[in-house]
Amino acid sequence: MPAVPEAPPRNLWGLDRDRLVEVVGTLGLRPFHARQIQAWMYARGVLHPALWTDLPAAAREVLAREHVVDPGRLVPGDAAPDGTVKYRVGLAAGGAAECVYMAQGARVTLCVSSQVGCALACEFCLTGRMGLARHLDAGEIVGQVAGVARDRGLGTRPFNVVFMGMGEPLHNYDGVVAAVRLLADPGGFGLSRRRITVSTAGMAPAIERLATEAVRPRLAVSLNATTDETRDRLMPINRRYPLERLLAACRQWVERTRERFTFEYVLLRGVNDGDDDVERLAAIARRHRAKVNLIPFNAVPGWLPYLPPPDERVVEIRDRLLARRAPASIRWSRGRDARAACGQLAVLPELP
Repeated sequence: MPAVPEAPPRNLWGLDRDRLVEVVGTLGLRPFHARQIQAWMYARGVLHPALWTDLPAAAREVLAREHVVDPGRLVPGDAAPDGTVKYRVGLAAGGAAECVYMAQGARVTLCVSSQVGCALACEFCLTGRMGLARHLDAGEIVGQVAGVARDRGLGTRPFNVVFMGMGEPLHNYDGVVAAVRLLADPGGFGLSRRRITVSTAGMAPAIERLATEAVRPRLAVSLNATTDETRDRLMPINRRYPLERLLAACRQWVERTRERFTFEYVLLRGVNDGDDDVERLAAIARRHRAKVNLIPFNAVPGWLPYLPPPDERVVEIRDRLLARRAPASIRWSRGRDARAACGQLAVLPELP
């Protein structure tokens, strides 16, 4: 009779406090031991149970024998001249994703992925060329944060986390919300929720659902066009949730949360950067009391058939928005030389 293969050890990394309580309960430990494990893994970055010295020795032995703590394997990529570093993460459950470290003065931002690939196929985003392989679970998402923070020696230095890497975060709603809770838990990573931003290409019902969460990130909506005709072409999700449906969800976000949000607008030369586009964008931003973050397109020669407007036109668009009482700023490219800029992340065999 063939031997029955043993079940692989359970990965403790990514478990929240409630699920850790279940684990320690099987060992005859009390719930406060779950808080101790959570602090060791997420706050202190100590990943081997044998080193969790405030737990009983017998429990540490069982945890080390029957469980693993695997946040994924981080491989630093090239660093851009501006100090941006792209990382590739070998995931515990298989596959790989990319994440990015960015520093601008004292401000540090970690850009994380929520999926391996993406199903939304936006025309100007390299990740969409991968298709969707799978969602990442909460542990795989926060593992990117822990790995980069450890590699860059951030320690207690404050930093921001943006869900703007590979994937559509609100397509992986449960995994992303669970990751946000782990990041914001005072007993774990302890980030202020105002340091966490989730960006969406326009999944309207999920925006409305996110507005009801007790632990809620900041919201950024990737708009990129001011008419359905243009947005349908650039972002196929618009055919399912057209502009008016998306903007209704944005209004509901403001009404329920009393919090403002940001419209992200990738500028594509000759596509969405005309004077009429700017007028409509200003009106939309004013009506929704939203800030506009202008993002000059980051080209990937041979892959994406677009160009950014000239820098002077980008500045002119910002100034036009400001003159029309629409708050606006420019997110100049960071990490482009390392293929780490907005819209450039992808794991494809043809790419380095």
